Amino acid sequence: MGDELGTKTGSHRGPIDSRDGKVIIVYAGVQADEPEREVPRLPADAEDALLARIKGLLQSLQPSLLVGALASGADILFARAALSEGIPLRVLLPFAKEDFRRTSVELRGEPWTSHFDRIVADKAVELVEGAQPVEETAAAFNEHNLTMLDDARTLAEDTDERVWVLTIRPAPAEGAPTVTDDLVLRAEERGHLTLDLAPFHESTSAFIVMPYGRKKDVRSGKYVDCDPAFHRIYRPLLEDADISWSRADLETDSGIIHSGMLAALANSDVVLVDLTATNFNVAYELGVRHVFADRATVLVNPQIEGQSRYAPPFDINMIRVHSFERGQKVSDLQAEEAIRGLQPVLRRVIREVEVDSPAHSWFDLASVKRPFSQLAEVAEALIAENNARDRIAVAIKSSDAAEMKAAAEWVSSTSNVNEGLRRSLRIELALGLHAEEAYEDARVLLDLAQPSVDDALHRIWLQKSIMVYRRLGEDAQDPAIRIELWRKARRHLEEADAAGYVDSETYGSWGGLIKRELELQLGNGDPAVSTSLFREMAEKYKAGFEADPSYYTGVNLLMAIRLSDRERDSSFREEFDEVLAVSRFLNRLAIADDPSDYWALATRAELTLHERLVQSLSVDEAAEQYAEAARHGNADQIRSTKYQLGFLVKYGDPADVIERLKLVVDQAR
Repeated sequence: MGDELGTKTGSHRGPIDSRDGKVIIVYAGVQADEPEREVPRLPADAEDALLARIKGLLQSLQPSLLVGALASGADILFARAALSEGIPLRVLLPFAKEDFRRTSVELRGEPWTSHFDRIVADKAVELVEGAQPVEETAAAFNEHNLTMLDDARTLAEDTDERVWVLTIRPAPAEGAPTVTDDLVLRAEERGHLTLDLAPFHESTSAFIVMPYGRKKDVRSGKYVDCDPAFHRIYRPLLEDADISWSRADLETDSGIIHSGMLAALANSDVVLVDLTATNFNVAYELGVRHVFADRATVLVNPQIEGQSRYAPPFDINMIRVHSFERGQKVSDLQAEEAIRGLQPVLRRVIREVEVDSPAHSWFDLASVKRPFSQLAEVAEALIAENNARDRIAVAIKSSDAAEMKAAAEWVSSTSNVNEGLRRSLRIELALGLHAEEAYEDARVLLDLAQPSVDDALHRIWLQKSIMVYRRLGEDAQDPAIRIELWRKARRHLEEADAAGYVDSETYGSWGGLIKRELELQLGNGDPAVSTSLFREMAEKYKAGFEADPSYYTGVNLLMAIRLSDRERDSSFREEFDEVLAVSRFLNRLAIADDPSDYWALATRAELTLHERLVQSLSVDEAAEQYAEAARHGNADQIRSTKYQLGFLVKYGDPADVIERLKLVVDQAR
């Protein structure tokens, strides 16, 4: 508080994680409208929707810091969004706080003055007051624009970050540039990426078709994390274009095609299609779009850093496919280049009438016109379904457990949806609640939503139910309750096995669950119970490893082999060495795919630990590998690793060795 303008304290800023692709954002924008203003620029009824857009964009971009002023309107909306999302905020004022409040906030009255007072009083805010006398001229505020850009650049130089500029403004008027227009101009002159939001969404709509989560690309045989492309490229691209966008919200690869998705594919002005991983759902949706729409389908085939270049997964020369370079995490520079490359593409497809659909190029479909309407006999039901899905999507996007619980109550009480849809909506909400660690609420919904074995949602329902019961058991204080919850998870695992869901995830979860039961039994009761549990755990890890080899099931099987009471004979060494070799190979491939993948790095360390303990050798190399992994891990991942080390101690590994590794993990973190 009260620092000279340009002085940097930065005391509240933590270390920058280079994996996450973080930027420093300079923000600015239009002030709130005066009550008597005839042509609205930022009216009161637009504030809530604009605040939600800003929050969502910040959630996706996860900047390390926001830098800007605190005038009524856009400035304060940016500041509120940053504080709401836990993003550090550095407020630069051109002159003293009291003078700025009087000249740039009070004229718009409440609630702007209250917001201003709360923000400057917040201990999480770094406030820097200018020492210059009050000067309410365009020239003075334009000079302050340069000050904000210089300040951000200085901070970025210290942390090797990049500076982006995020503004809110109406379309610039010719011959009458505003202070915000000047900031955009100065930023672009300096080479900064500028994302420019209008106070109102345009009527143009877009639907995003893409895979979500970590997917295996059949062309390369390697896994790709698809989500960074959405968060760091597509969402900011569409927000910058002021296009109202949507995407499928059930990120489960369930294969469910519902009326809302078909309506979006048919009637959206633009459909953006990401061809990463040659995903079957994406291919289907692209085909549907090409039949419904003759134009404005944008195809993107990202090139993954470190992987061979691949042509699109089809051979239709007339279709224009765009591309950009990206890594697993999508760096700041990669995001900038991708957005800059796609901005003119988006403008062109909205403006031009070029046909890009092979179906419409080859066949006379001129009579097929948007918007499409549902058949009269089913229109009412489909409208109800779309409305229900929209309501649930809003609750999930809020990342607010209370909102999702309220939506769940509505799902239970409404008569406007059929039971199949009710089941699907409950599963969607359960996934959202699980992400917010509201495990009991997720359990209630999953229990209510149980689908039949032949339902497309059965597999994801089982997997999430298993995880929810496992987490609830871990959190339970009463051992009897804990065991009962884990037995419920076991029954679900047996159901998954009976349904033929044979994969490393199912058996890995099974082995992990038994391991937790085993931990409770160690030192309690008859050792025969522990021996039986250990043998069952080893069998599940082995079944998963043989059915679907992965370094995850491999390292757990290796642990089970080493900790078994088998004689250390040639048979033992042969099996141990075989599992170790395969696991190391798969682990090495995973690290090559993504050198910052925490689980791959932590597994490498554990593989080395098991190898050294079998050979009665020093664990120095394992310690170094644990330290490297810890530098890339979050708190939850670190806890998981330390739990595993704790289990090894309980099962007889030397306490001094394991305690050293725990200390290494803590110190490296």
